[in-house]
Order: sequence, then C-alpha cells, then structure tokens
Amino acid sequence: MTRKKLKPASNNYQLLKTSWGVQGKLFFENSTLHGVRYIPEDGRPFYERFMWFVCVAISTVATTVIIYNLWEKFQTNPTITGLDTDFHNWDVPFPAITVCMESPTTVEKIHSYIFEHLERNATDQKEIEFFKHLTQLSYGSWKNFVSNYSSLLNSTDFQRVASYRIKDVVFNLANTCEEVFEQCYWKLAPYNCCDGFFPVFTENGFCYTFNSRHYEKKVPGREGELPRFNMKYIKETDKKWSMQFYFRSFDGLYPIYILNSDETAGVDVQPQHVWDTSVDMVAFSVKQTYTTKDTAQLSIKQRRCAFPDEINLKIDDTYSYSGCTRQCRMDRAMKLCGCVPFFYPEVGAYKHCSFQKMKCIGDHLKEIKAVQRCSCYLGCSNTVYEVEKFNDAETSNKSSSYKMDCQFVSWPMVRYKREVLFGWVDLLVSFGGIAGLFLGFSLLSGVEILYYFTVRACCMVVREKQELRKIQLERAAKPPPEYDLSLVPYFISKPLPGHGIDEVAKNLYVHNLLNYSKDKANKHGNVTKVRPAADVIAPFGIEFVN
Repeated sequence: MTRKKLKPASNNYQLLKTSWGVQGKLFFENSTLHGVRYIPEDGRPFYERFMWFVCVAISTVATTVIIYNLWEKFQTNPTITGLDTDFHNWDVPFPAITVCMESPTTVEKIHSYIFEHLERNATDQKEIEFFKHLTQLSYGSWKNFVSNYSSLLNSTDFQRVASYRIKDVVFNLANTCEEVFEQCYWKLAPYNCCDGFFPVFTENGFCYTFNSRHYEKKVPGREGELPRFNMKYIKETDKKWSMQFYFRSFDGLYPIYILNSDETAGVDVQPQHVWDTSVDMVAFSVKQTYTTKDTAQLSIKQRRCAFPDEINLKIDDTYSYSGCTRQCRMDRAMKLCGCVPFFYPEVGAYKHCSFQKMKCIGDHLKEIKAVQRCSCYLGCSNTVYEVEKFNDAETSNKSSSYKMDCQFVSWPMVRYKREVLFGWVDLLVSFGGIAGLFLGFSLLSGVEILYYFTVRACCMVVREKQELRKIQLERAAKPPPEYDLSLVPYFISKPLPGHGIDEVAKNLYVHNLLNYSKDKANKHGNVTKVRPAADVIAPFGIEFVN
C-alpha cells in the first residue's frame, strides 16, 4: 500500500492561515479583554480553561443581548414628548376654517350656464340634476355620478360640454364668495369676507377656506390672481380670538373643518362639526406639538415625523401629512388612468381627467383611495383642534342670515415638545459601558483586533516567511494525540502500554517522516538520519512487518 507523502504548505494562503494562528495566540495572551488570556494559556488544567471559556461566553452573550435591546430602543423610542409651559413667547396661529357646501350652486345658475354654453333653455330635469351633482362631485359621490350620467355624457347634445375641463365647468357653476357670505368679523372687527375666504377644491367637494395655504389662486370672473397667503395670528390681548361669518342662504348640511394652515380637508380628515344652523358657535381647543432641532440627528422612522423641508413633494413646497396622502392618491390615479380628478392641483406631469376618463376613476376608486401603502408621516410641527363647546342658535335669527362663530375656548396655556431622549451619543456611551462592564472592551480593543489579524498577520507573511514555514514543519512533525481503544474504563484501571490507536499513528508518522527527510536531504545533497524516539509496541491483535 502506497502512502501519500507530506508536503509543506508553502503558498501564501497557507502561510496567512499560519500567521493568523500565531497572531491569534499572541492576541489572546496580550489582550486586555477580561478572562480571555487564560483560555489558550499553556500549562493550565482543562477544567480551569473551560471555566474561563464559559465565563467569557456568558459575558459575550449578555453583552450582545443588552446591546441589541439598546439598539431596539434607539430605533423605536428615541424621543420623548412633554409639556412646554413657556407660552408667553408663542405666536399662536389661527386655524384654517374650511366650510364645504352640500350644494355649491343654484338652479338659476344652472339655467344660465346651459343657455350660455349649450345655447338653449334647460328643459330636461336630468340635465339640471347633472350639473347640480357635478358641483357636488367628490370621492364619496364619484361612483354614483358616473353610473347615473354615463349615458348623458355620451349623448350628442353634451358633446360640447364633454369637451370642457371639468374644473372650469364647476367653477362657473359654483356660487361666488359674494353670493355665499353676507358679512364677517375677525376678532370682533368688521372684515371683508372675500379678502379672507377663498375657493378651494378638496377631495370632499367645493369649499371656501379661511387662513389656509391651499386655495385657488385664480378665480373666473375676477381679474388677476388672489393675494398671496398671509398667516393670521392671535394675541393674548385681543378682544376675542374668533372668526365670525354670516351666510346669505342655507341649503343642506355644511361640514366645517378646523385644521392647521398647512393641511387641507380630504378623505383622511373628519369635519369637526357638520353645520345645520341649529348651532351658531363652535369653541375649540388646540393641542400643538413641536419638535426640537436636535431630533434631526434621528431618521424619520425613528422620530415618526418629518420636518417641512425633509421630504420633497411634487404638489407642494412644504411637507404635510395631507399633502403626502393626496400625492399618493394622485400617483395611483396616474398609474391606473393616466390622469387625476379635477379637484387636485394640475402641476408637472399631473393632468386632469376629462369627462371620458371619469369612468376609469370610478372603476378604480377603491385602489386610488387606499393609503395603506403610502409611506406618509405626520409633520414634526403638528396641530390638532378639538371642539369643546357649542352654542345653540337663537330661533329668532333663523329667518335672516345664518351665523357661525368659530373661536378658541380659552387662550392656549400649554403645548407639547418632542425632543431627543436617546441619541447617538447616548447609544455610544451605553454600548461602551455595557461592553466595558462585561468584557473590558473599548474602541481601542476593536482596533487591536483589526491590527492583529490584518496588519500584523500580513506583515508576518511578507517579512517572516521562513519562520512561518518552520512553524508549519514543527506542527507537521508533532505526533497526534493518543487515543485509547481499550474497553476498560479509566476509573477501574489505567490503559496498558501499547494499547491504543496512538501506536498505529506513531508507526505511520515515523514512516512518513523518514521518507520526507530523505526527499529533503536528496534535494540539498545532505543525508540526514531520523530515528524513532522510542520502540513501538504493537497493540494487542495487530502485528507490523517492517
């Protein structure tokens, strides 16, 4: 039987593995980590080395578990929200008051529009209902509108109207500000309603809004654009913190939204009050939460809010939750139908749907309205208004104009502040404290690990190849450990000499070593005799022939 000769591992990878072994031993012997140096130390009993290994392993597991919990805390709950009572320096903004009308037009305006654009009198009641429902169009009524009037839109009489933009038709039919409001009072002072209430198209229909950033800049029949948005604030010394307005007429139910000026009414927002003229005053309180600037070190997911300039929206310069959800629905409508409903802004690639595309929106209404997949966060400056008090309207005023007074129930005394509880510095200190407590680990310990197993290991391969080869030969010449194959337990009697597989291994080792030494000597011209260290006794039942 031929035996395979041992060959020294001289390639660089094998040398690097040997260097890693040497540097690993040096690292454990000189490491500052607690208990590590006793594990590979020569001369120590096995049970002592095993004890230190168990201690180091338990400490490592405990350190890993605690560090993982700290990381989870940093990712999920790194902020804290508390009360901020320094209210004297506040600039308290008045909310955006948005009033949506159930019927934004009148029969007279519908007759006038048909006569002007269709050049005939309105004789069909279905035509009048069509234009009336068109001005009321929202996500809630879209599907019924398409199913009820699809045949009318395809008729030859409506081809001219079908070529118009839906938004222009609704704007021409909707009541103007002068036709809706009779008079207004801002903080008890007389106020021109049409200087503050501007038309706005929302997902809930056509509305008029006060102190909101979102409104139509250009109105049919009015020269030029509406004035730029100017935030209105209240002061503690004002006579009254209210906006009071009177409607000329009342038809149906009027939802009233009290929102932050950056937000707009939509399907995600419920109205604070549905006005039916039985109430003439709504008093509300405010809960404002602002976020300190030092939270910018955290991600949006960690702090669970976004700063106004942190996420870029295509439809607005300032980020808000309602703006994000609106854009998400617009993107879905563009993907499914190639256009967006007319109550959205027409910016960039977003184009309004024509009458012919209304059916597509109705068919995919459920997918468009769903916002579960929209990654939208609340704004870091978030304001919520809650109605606290109502006042019943006087019966004597029901025959005249209809009054509504929206006011603060009291001066805001507190607001909430969101700030960092557990930041990057706290995380680093916690990691270092735990690792130092259990293992004596520091940042320099990590540098040492990299140093020993990269720089030193590679340098040893380059500069000390002969030493590494010598180590490889010494390891190859080292006899394997002895294994006793006797069936007698050690606690009864110790194994007899020559009873073990170690004796077989010694024979193989001596034979291979002799052959290797002869080959080595022949290459260098020298003959080296290698003799076994001791006589070998064959185990019981086995005989060797030399």
